[in-house]
Amino acid sequence: MNTSSPWMALVKHKDQRKIIKLTKYFQRADKDGSGEISAEDWFKVLNEAGQKCTMEEVTDMFEKLDRDFDGKLSWSEFFGRKTKCETAFDVMDCDRDGYISKQEFHQLCLRLTPEQIEAAFKKFDASGDDKLDYREFCALMKSRERRRESEKK
Repeated sequence: MNTSSPWMALVKHKDQRKIIKLTKYFQRADKDGSGEISAEDWFKVLNEAGQKCTMEEVTDMFEKLDRDFDGKLSWSEFFGRKTKCETAFDVMDCDRDGYISKQEFHQLCLRLTPEQIEAAFKKFDASGDDKLDYREFCALMKSRERRRESEKK
């Protein structure tokens, strides 16, 4: 569990009232019910609740906690828990070298053809080293989520 979240101290010390309060703030900031909040919405909610802070402080917090690099905070990121991207990356990085190779990708994504895997690597392997680091993998996962969301509409 990531202990860098400022809210984790509340969880560790079992300050239930503050956790409930933060949960309500998070839900207010999560206007679309997606489970993610933007820095702008968090800033607005905090200031409306009388918790004075600057946009710079909120931006700083988001930069530290946004572990899937999408510019938003999920509930998991907010409370320092493992994200979907982190969990999936850990599963796919079979040899624990910090990268996902095409072979590892193919071993776990049995429904994808070699051509589909090649296309994904061509699009998301920004470094061109034929493997995906964590940031590149997050970009792939977020792209997949956006595509699924647009297909639902």
